[in-house]
Amino acid sequence: MRSLFRKKKEEAYQRKSLGHAFILIVFVLLILIVSTAWLMGSSQKATEASVHNVSEFYLRELSEQTGRQMYNSLDYQVQNLENALQIIQKKDMQDEESLSRYISSMSEIYGFDFYALIDEEGTAYTKDGSILESVVLPKESFDGPKIFVNQIQNFQNMIVIALPIRDLELEGRAIRGGVVGIDTGAVVSRLSLKDDANQIFSNVIQRDGSYIIKTPHSHLADNNNIFSALKTHAKFMEGLSAEKIQEDIQAGRSGITAYYLEGFLHYTYYAPAEGTEWYLTTTMHYDTISADVERVRAVITRNSMILLLLVLAAVLTVFTVYLWQRHRNGILQLEKIQAEERSRAKSVFLSNMSHDIRTPMNAIIGFTDLAIQYESESGDSRIQDYLLKIRAAGSHLLSLINDVLDMSRIESGKMHLDIEPCSISQILNNINTIVHGQIQDKGQNFHMDAEGIQNDGIYCDKLRLNQVILNLLGNAVKFTPAGGTISVTVLQKGRHGEYGSYEFRVKDNGIGMTPEFAKRVFEPFERERTSTVSGIQGTGLGMAITKNIIDLMKGSICVETAPDQGTEFIVHVELKIQEQGEDTPRKENETSSEEPNFSGKRILLVEDNELNREIASEILQQYGFEIEEAEDGAVAVETIKNARPGWYDLILMDIQMPVMDGYMATRTIRGLSDSSYADIPIIAMTANAFEDDKKNALESGMNGHIAKPVDVDALIRILADVLR
Repeated sequence: MRSLFRKKKEEAYQRKSLGHAFILIVFVLLILIVSTAWLMGSSQKATEASVHNVSEFYLRELSEQTGRQMYNSLDYQVQNLENALQIIQKKDMQDEESLSRYISSMSEIYGFDFYALIDEEGTAYTKDGSILESVVLPKESFDGPKIFVNQIQNFQNMIVIALPIRDLELEGRAIRGGVVGIDTGAVVSRLSLKDDANQIFSNVIQRDGSYIIKTPHSHLADNNNIFSALKTHAKFMEGLSAEKIQEDIQAGRSGITAYYLEGFLHYTYYAPAEGTEWYLTTTMHYDTISADVERVRAVITRNSMILLLLVLAAVLTVFTVYLWQRHRNGILQLEKIQAEERSRAKSVFLSNMSHDIRTPMNAIIGFTDLAIQYESESGDSRIQDYLLKIRAAGSHLLSLINDVLDMSRIESGKMHLDIEPCSISQILNNINTIVHGQIQDKGQNFHMDAEGIQNDGIYCDKLRLNQVILNLLGNAVKFTPAGGTISVTVLQKGRHGEYGSYEFRVKDNGIGMTPEFAKRVFEPFERERTSTVSGIQGTGLGMAITKNIIDLMKGSICVETAPDQGTEFIVHVELKIQEQGEDTPRKENETSSEEPNFSGKRILLVEDNELNREIASEILQQYGFEIEEAEDGAVAVETIKNARPGWYDLILMDIQMPVMDGYMATRTIRGLSDSSYADIPIIAMTANAFEDDKKNALESGMNGHIAKPVDVDALIRILADVLR
């Protein structure tokens, strides 16, 4: 009886314990659910509050980039106008016909949409000989460039840049200035002010709200003033208004606003346009960032659910771990797919960037080379010196472009050194030429000392060693104030058999670095963000590339620095020494002193860019070639088919062209049944300059590859080898 009573008591106790445990579990679950709901709610509010900040950051960065592009575009036109005005000769001012020829020539060389000279009475002389009466220059004396809008008769939507001229007359009338006009439609296209795919667009306005450059868009399309348009059509979020935008702009302030148009939310960021009295507005549709917001919310929800599952794991361990592991595997797979997509997108971006940058660089360097040749005949040593410096700077810019692209090779382990004989003193002289102008402009003191060198002739990758020193010098110039001192010292610490131990020191007395940042200075995208340097532009890749190059050279680099005490970088490398009397092989970019002559040789130049065709034709004709042109691959194929056998000795083929690209055109020609056509030598001359592009050119049947901007000596040497 007692045993039965005890059993029932134990069962009741167990039931009571189970009830307490159940209540405890329910209580824990309720707390977890409530806390999770609170966490999700507060996280969602924090996320929504962050959306505004994220949008402002994104739009500010986009606006600054667009503003810099617009400033550079206007400054480029100012420089072109300065160049055009500097080379006016007396023969160009003999009469209006001579002046018209000069203006037409400058318009073609610099690609001006509109170019005119203005006399003291306001009369404008244009390239076609017509005279305009309504181009208005400032009545007061002006010394620098002036920018106007819609000031040219019969030319609407045009930005006008004016520069003064002194001591110049045409038939007794003083010429007061020169002007160029830039079509605002072209500015929209060049600056990518509109991105329909991402629903982002930019406008340029005056401080009264009137449009200077208006990007076509679905809303506000029928208004000529942004303030009145917003007041009429926009419904602003709380605390924001069109009046506040107008007040900020008239006071010269930047800001961001949010408003609804036709039921859709838009963000607009407004900021002054660099170098002008104008404002740049950048607008983004909410849909552009809504997907990102939803992803953020999904991540928050996921993390909250993970927290819930972790607590439940105390009761249902196996089941919960299984679900979590499965969920985690899905995330890892998604991240892997995204990483692969980012890698592919990066490769496409780098290839496109290389092509798009090299194409205009080909025109810059090509026309500079032609100008150097013609100006040398005039005997003006100053202009010759200027042009040589332009070419040196252009060549350096091209090397920097290649170095930035090399970052992808560094990451993939494909970067290599091209060892060749060179001279340390020559390298230092070239570096001095490149940085002299920058240092002089900033009013800095510069010293270079290489007296501690016993063996000047070495073997190394000249381009990479140049890049290392220029990267270090570039930072020294940027972070040293006016009046500061910068020095480069080269020492030879000894010799070990065929190799010498060299030490390069780049020192400045600039702002220096904190010890914490000095430890990270060689990591990619690292910059010390202090108020002192916040306005200095840079990619953050220079030091990372420098460190990787030095590692490839099996050298070392260290830094000694302190805040406000300056910085010194010390590079140590072992370089092979040239023996005395050793014949130095002719460098790849050098040619024989005997200039080749290709008289009677005929080339078909296949190129879709008119400027590049003009440059190539001018250069090749100087060597005796007869040139015929085709604007794309399809035209080239038909031209070859219709020519008599042996008419063309060689084809120079661009790659990226409309209708039919260079690869397809080459394969088509190689497939012709008549060998006199199919066996014509074909050389790729293209801005597609990666190793894969060279490989693709050879695989398509081409005989060689030369990258733009074109090295004339290398081109002539290749042509001589092929036509030998």
